[in-house]
Amino acid sequence: MDTRSIETIQRNRRITWGGGLSIGIGLIGLPLVLFGVWPGLDHSPWNANTLVLALGVALCTVSYILGRISVAAVTHNRVAPPTRRPFVVAGVAFAVAVLCLLITLAS
Repeated sequence: MDTRSIETIQRNRRITWGGGLSIGIGLIGLPLVLFGVWPGLDHSPWNANTLVLALGVALCTVSYILGRISVAAVTHNRVAPPTRRPFVVAGVAFAVAVLCLLITLAS
């Protein structure tokens, strides 16, 4: 049995889903980062501004992870898939977002 066709289907799936989700999530996360750091937008309380920024960073990091997976699939793993660091960044940013949401709701 030839297993190359199975690998090709999985590779095509990684390219399609990784690339599509990377672009979609990035288009959601990038404006949140820009809203979080834009000097003209004032969010009160300040925790809401940090929440928007942390959520945007988390989404952009997830977008980077998915994009890196699809690029690794396109290049036949000549470009390494993401290491553990992007997952840690996304987890910390999401934890900051949840913490800020809890602080905002409590005050």
